[in-house]
Amino acid sequence: MITPKHIIATAVFGLFATTASAAESYSVKALLMQALSAPDGKARGVVAGKEADAIHSATGASEPVRAEVSTLKRFKQEGCSRLAVKLIQPNTPTKSGAKTDFALNYELNLCQNGMPPTEGMDLGEVSKIMGGHN
Repeated sequence: MITPKHIIATAVFGLFATTASAAESYSVKALLMQALSAPDGKARGVVAGKEADAIHSATGASEPVRAEVSTLKRFKQEGCSRLAVKLIQPNTPTKSGAKTDFALNYELNLCQNGMPPTEGMDLGEVSKIMGGHN
């Protein structure tokens, strides 16, 4: 059974997918990068490709998946922000047979280089974890 956790994992792992070829369709990663660069910290568009396919498969709906990305906080580190992502798919069937808007919301810290910001990280501890030392 596909759960919201599966969909979140698919969306987050899909961050590094390539941008779709249609002019108005994007990967989630492309929208995240647009929001990081936008003066107002926002981006929106229709999600296409593997990310949209995974959501369509999980929900059983075929309506386009819309994404809205907004900046919650800008870090001191250049090009880094905390972003809120909302994925919306209209007319998603429910167990009762009715249809509703499916929405998936999540937040992440991201920099324009594709990595999380180091602000607030204890780099010594990160090094220990990455190196496998206790």
